[in-house]
Amino acid sequence: MDSKKLYSIIIILIIILSFLSYKYNDTNKELKKYKEYYKDLSIMYLNEVIEAPKLEAPTAQDMKVTTIDFESNMLQFSDLENNIFTIQNFKGKNLFINYWATWCNPCLAEMPYMVELYEKYKNEEDIIFLFLSREELKTIKNYIPQDENLQRLPIFKVITDDEFFATSGIPTTFIINSDGEVVVKDLGTAFWNDESVFKFIDNLIGNNEV
Repeated sequence: MDSKKLYSIIIILIIILSFLSYKYNDTNKELKKYKEYYKDLSIMYLNEVIEAPKLEAPTAQDMKVTTIDFESNMLQFSDLENNIFTIQNFKGKNLFINYWATWCNPCLAEMPYMVELYEKYKNEEDIIFLFLSREELKTIKNYIPQDENLQRLPIFKVITDDEFFATSGIPTTFIINSDGEVVVKDLGTAFWNDESVFKFIDNLIGNNEV
Protein backbone atom coordinates (compact mmCIF):
# COMPACT_ATOMS: atom_id res chain seq x y z
CA MET A 1 0.00 0.00 0.00
CA ASP A 2 1.47 3.33 -1.03
CA SER A 3 1.78 6.22 1.39
CA LYS A 4 -1.03 8.26 -0.22
CA LYS A 5 -3.58 5.47 0.27
CA LEU A 6 -2.41 4.90 3.83
CA TYR A 7 -2.67 8.61 4.53
CA SER A 8 -6.20 8.69 3.09
CA ILE A 9 -7.28 5.74 5.24
CA ILE A 10 -5.87 7.41 8.34
CA ILE A 11 -7.73 10.64 7.55
CA ILE A 12 -10.99 8.72 7.02
CA LEU A 13 -10.55 6.87 10.34
CA ILE A 14 -9.89 10.15 12.14
CA ILE A 15 -13.06 11.64 10.64
CA ILE A 16 -15.12 8.58 11.64
CA LEU A 17 -13.74 8.58 15.20
CA SER A 18 -14.35 12.31 15.52
CA PHE A 19 -17.93 11.85 14.34
CA LEU A 20 -18.55 8.99 16.76
CA SER A 21 -17.02 10.97 19.60
CA TYR A 22 -19.24 13.94 18.77
CA LYS A 23 -22.36 11.75 18.68
CA TYR A 24 -21.37 10.13 21.98
CA ASN A 25 -20.90 13.49 23.69
CA ASP A 26 -24.08 14.81 22.12
CA THR A 27 -26.04 11.79 23.38
CA ASN A 28 -24.56 12.21 26.86
CA LYS A 29 -25.58 15.87 26.90
CA GLU A 30 -29.13 14.94 25.90
CA LEU A 31 -29.23 12.23 28.54
CA LYS A 32 -27.99 14.68 31.17
CA LYS A 33 -30.66 17.19 30.13
CA TYR A 34 -33.32 14.48 30.39
CA LYS A 35 -32.12 13.45 33.85
CA GLU A 36 -32.21 17.07 35.05
CA TYR A 37 -35.68 17.52 33.58
CA TYR A 38 -36.90 14.33 35.27
CA LYS A 39 -35.36 15.41 38.58
CA ASP A 40 -37.04 18.84 38.44
CA LEU A 41 -40.37 17.28 37.47
CA SER A 42 -40.12 14.70 40.26
CA ILE A 43 -39.30 17.33 42.89
CA MET A 44 -42.13 19.55 41.63
CA TYR A 45 -44.60 16.67 42.02
CA LEU A 46 -43.29 15.76 45.48
CA ASN A 47 -43.78 19.33 46.65
CA GLU A 48 -47.46 19.01 45.73
CA VAL A 49 -48.06 15.92 47.89
CA ILE A 50 -45.56 16.41 50.72
CA GLU A 51 -46.84 16.64 54.31
CA ALA A 52 -45.47 17.42 57.76
CA PRO A 53 -43.70 14.48 59.46
CA LYS A 54 -45.73 12.45 61.95
CA LEU A 55 -43.06 12.84 64.66
CA GLU A 56 -43.73 9.41 66.12
CA ALA A 57 -41.37 7.06 67.92
CA PRO A 58 -40.56 3.88 65.94
CA THR A 59 -42.59 0.74 66.54
CA ALA A 60 -41.06 -2.62 67.38
CA GLN A 61 -41.37 -3.51 63.69
CA ASP A 62 -39.46 -0.38 62.69
CA MET A 63 -36.62 -0.86 65.16
CA LYS A 64 -35.89 -3.76 67.51
CA VAL A 65 -33.57 -1.58 69.58
CA THR A 66 -34.45 2.09 70.03
CA THR A 67 -31.69 3.34 72.34
CA ILE A 68 -28.13 3.90 71.15
CA ASP A 69 -25.41 1.99 72.96
CA PHE A 70 -22.72 4.66 72.64
CA GLU A 71 -20.03 2.26 73.79
CA SER A 72 -20.55 -0.24 70.98
CA ASN A 73 -22.22 1.68 68.14
CA MET A 74 -20.02 1.53 65.04
CA LEU A 75 -21.33 4.56 63.13
CA GLN A 76 -18.37 6.55 61.82
CA PHE A 77 -18.49 9.41 59.32
CA SER A 78 -16.43 12.26 57.94
CA ASP A 79 -17.12 15.84 56.94
CA LEU A 80 -16.23 17.16 53.49
CA GLU A 81 -12.67 17.92 54.65
CA ASN A 82 -12.28 14.27 55.69
CA ASN A 83 -12.32 14.99 59.42
CA ILE A 84 -13.58 11.80 61.05
CA PHE A 85 -16.27 11.56 63.72
CA THR A 86 -18.06 8.77 65.56
CA ILE A 87 -21.46 8.77 67.19
CA GLN A 88 -19.62 8.74 70.53
CA ASN A 89 -18.54 12.34 69.84
CA PHE A 90 -22.16 13.40 70.34
CA LYS A 91 -23.10 11.46 73.45
CA GLY A 92 -25.41 13.51 75.67
CA LYS A 93 -26.65 15.67 72.78
CA ASN A 94 -30.01 15.67 71.03
CA LEU A 95 -29.42 14.51 67.47
CA PHE A 96 -31.22 15.19 64.20
CA ILE A 97 -29.89 12.65 61.69
CA ASN A 98 -31.00 12.57 58.06
CA TYR A 99 -29.93 9.88 55.59
CA TRP A 100 -29.95 11.13 51.98
CA ALA A 101 -28.21 10.66 48.61
CA THR A 102 -27.42 12.81 45.58
CA TRP A 103 -29.46 10.51 43.30
CA CYS A 104 -32.51 10.52 45.60
CA ASN A 105 -35.08 13.03 44.32
CA PRO A 106 -37.31 12.68 47.42
CA CYS A 107 -34.24 13.53 49.52
CA LEU A 108 -33.49 16.62 47.45
CA ALA A 109 -37.15 17.70 47.52
CA GLU A 110 -37.13 18.09 51.32
CA MET A 111 -33.77 19.86 51.54
CA PRO A 112 -35.17 23.43 51.33
CA TYR A 113 -37.33 22.64 54.39
CA MET A 114 -34.34 21.06 56.11
CA VAL A 115 -32.43 24.30 55.53
CA GLU A 116 -35.15 26.33 57.24
CA LEU A 117 -35.16 23.95 60.20
CA TYR A 118 -31.38 23.94 60.45
CA GLU A 119 -31.13 27.73 60.21
CA LYS A 120 -33.60 28.04 63.09
CA TYR A 121 -31.63 25.76 65.44
CA LYS A 122 -28.04 25.77 64.18
CA ASN A 123 -26.87 27.97 67.06
CA GLU A 124 -28.53 25.83 69.74
CA GLU A 125 -25.89 23.91 71.66
CA ASP A 126 -28.27 21.12 72.70
CA ILE A 127 -29.08 19.77 69.24
CA ILE A 128 -26.72 18.55 66.53
CA PHE A 129 -27.70 18.16 62.86
CA LEU A 130 -26.04 15.43 60.81
CA PHE A 131 -26.89 14.89 57.15
CA LEU A 132 -25.38 11.53 56.22
CA SER A 133 -24.83 9.98 52.80
CA ARG A 134 -23.46 6.50 52.15
CA GLU A 135 -22.05 7.59 48.77
CA GLU A 136 -18.40 8.16 47.96
CA LEU A 137 -16.96 11.43 49.29
CA LYS A 138 -15.98 12.50 45.78
CA THR A 139 -19.54 11.98 44.54
CA ILE A 140 -20.94 14.09 47.36
CA LYS A 141 -18.39 16.88 46.94
CA ASN A 142 -18.89 17.02 43.18
CA TYR A 143 -22.66 17.29 43.54
CA ILE A 144 -22.94 19.90 46.29
CA PRO A 145 -22.00 22.91 44.09
CA GLN A 146 -25.12 22.12 42.01
CA ASP A 147 -27.49 22.48 44.98
CA GLU A 148 -27.48 25.64 47.07
CA ASN A 149 -29.55 23.96 49.80
CA LEU A 150 -26.91 21.31 50.41
CA GLN A 151 -24.27 24.03 50.58
CA ARG A 152 -25.97 25.38 53.71
CA LEU A 153 -26.22 22.08 55.60
CA PRO A 154 -23.67 20.05 57.61
CA ILE A 155 -23.03 17.19 55.18
CA PHE A 156 -21.17 14.01 56.12
CA LYS A 157 -20.10 10.81 54.38
CA VAL A 158 -20.70 7.50 56.20
CA ILE A 159 -17.46 5.56 56.63
CA THR A 160 -18.58 2.69 58.85
CA ASP A 161 -22.30 2.04 59.08
CA ASP A 162 -24.17 0.54 62.01
CA GLU A 163 -27.27 -1.68 61.87
CA PHE A 164 -28.89 0.54 64.51
CA PHE A 165 -29.42 3.08 61.71
CA ALA A 166 -30.61 0.53 59.15
CA THR A 167 -33.27 1.97 56.85
CA SER A 168 -35.66 0.45 54.31
CA GLY A 169 -35.32 3.52 52.12
CA ILE A 170 -34.27 7.15 51.99
CA PRO A 171 -34.77 9.83 52.99
CA THR A 172 -34.98 8.60 56.56
CA THR A 173 -34.73 10.95 59.52
CA PHE A 174 -33.99 10.05 63.13
CA ILE A 175 -34.48 12.40 66.06
CA ILE A 176 -32.64 11.15 69.13
CA ASN A 177 -32.86 12.64 72.60
CA SER A 178 -29.93 13.32 74.91
CA ASP A 179 -30.35 9.88 76.54
CA GLY A 180 -29.80 8.20 73.18
CA GLU A 181 -33.46 7.22 72.70
CA VAL A 182 -34.96 7.40 69.20
CA VAL A 183 -38.01 9.62 69.66
CA VAL A 184 -38.73 9.96 65.92
CA LYS A 185 -38.01 7.76 62.93
CA ASP A 186 -39.53 9.17 59.76
CA LEU A 187 -39.25 7.53 56.34
CA GLY A 188 -39.97 9.67 53.29
CA THR A 189 -40.09 13.31 52.23
CA ALA A 190 -41.59 15.77 54.71
CA PHE A 191 -42.12 19.44 55.51
CA TRP A 192 -39.45 19.78 58.17
CA ASN A 193 -40.15 23.49 58.54
CA ASP A 194 -43.66 22.84 59.84
CA GLU A 195 -44.70 24.51 63.09
CA SER A 196 -45.26 21.07 64.65
CA VAL A 197 -41.57 20.27 64.11
CA PHE A 198 -40.49 23.53 65.74
CA LYS A 199 -42.65 22.81 68.79
CA PHE A 200 -41.34 19.25 69.02
CA ILE A 201 -37.70 20.35 68.95
CA ASP A 202 -38.34 23.24 71.34
CA ASN A 203 -39.74 20.75 73.85
CA LEU A 204 -36.86 18.37 73.18
CA ILE A 205 -34.18 20.93 73.96
CA GLY A 206 -36.11 22.64 76.74
CA ASN A 207 -36.81 25.81 74.80
CA ASN A 208 -40.55 26.36 75.17
CA GLU A 209 -40.58 29.85 73.72
CA VAL A 210 -42.30 29.07 70.43
